[in-house]
Amino acid sequence: MEDSQKTTAKKAPEFTLSDETGEPRSLSQLLQHGSLMIVFYPGDFTPVCTRQLCNYRDDIKTFSEQGIQIVGISGNSPESHAKFKKQYGLPFPLLTDLNNLVARDYGCTSKLLFGAVSRAIIIVATDGSILYKHVEATPLTRRKSDELLQIIKALPRA
Repeated sequence: MEDSQKTTAKKAPEFTLSDETGEPRSLSQLLQHGSLMIVFYPGDFTPVCTRQLCNYRDDIKTFSEQGIQIVGISGNSPESHAKFKKQYGLPFPLLTDLNNLVARDYGCTSKLLFGAVSRAIIIVATDGSILYKHVEATPLTRRKSDELLQIIKALPRA
């Protein structure tokens, strides 16, 4: 059974987190620039996370053409994010959720992982409504760009 949801009823919880430069970024601020794909991921420099974020990097133009901006969120420090972003040329902000409070607010923790952050994709419309949510069952699986772009094309515009 897939844990994906398509919904327009639920509002995305507001957050403010530091990016890789230490600057605060809020959900409402990010949504002023378009719809947002939030990528919750377990950690910088891990094999699956690196492949996942590099896959999104490689297709950033196509995401942009669909009106989607990307932001990554993990518990890593801004310093770790800065190194990770530089090493892999990631063209989107990486935000620090040190205590995983935002991940919990978004329901992106796993019972199988004893409350640790699961890899998850949340797509939020400019009005703050959650259009799509998928939380991976295991840390070894991930949504690839081509699959996400098909989903995005089928979503209502907001």
